[in-house]
Amino acid sequence: MKGFVISVDAVISLIITFSLLVAINGFFAEARPNSLNDIKLSAVSEDVLAVLEKTGKLENSVKENSNNEIAKYLNKTSLSLCFEINIYDYDHNSSALSSAAKKDCRKTDKMLVISTKRSFFSEEKFYWAEMKSWHKVNQ
Repeated sequence: MKGFVISVDAVISLIITFSLLVAINGFFAEARPNSLNDIKLSAVSEDVLAVLEKTGKLENSVKENSNNEIAKYLNKTSLSLCFEINIYDYDHNSSALSSAAKKDCRKTDKMLVISTKRSFFSEEKFYWAEMKSWHKVNQ
């Protein structure tokens, strides 16, 4: 009788352990594994905007009314990242003065898009740049 009780006890413990493993696996399957990547994407976006400002590309795009330099720079970034940048007048921010986007990047409604902003000074006026960034989806 003692052996039977120990066997039933072992079977019950295996069932409970297996149930817990299935529950834990289900929890982690629903968790978003890319949440750390989103934080990194935000940091990379801030860095890209800082480089564009410090190299004078943002200021030149306002002075020359051309976004060619910005587009060239965005196309040199990592293949797995997508960027779109709009430059606005600080006082009249209704429509973008200039826009540039990385080639071969499409946005869908289901993907997470990170928005990063940076202000800069050009020709005695303040402007701000808004960069939208997302991970490229291979199709």
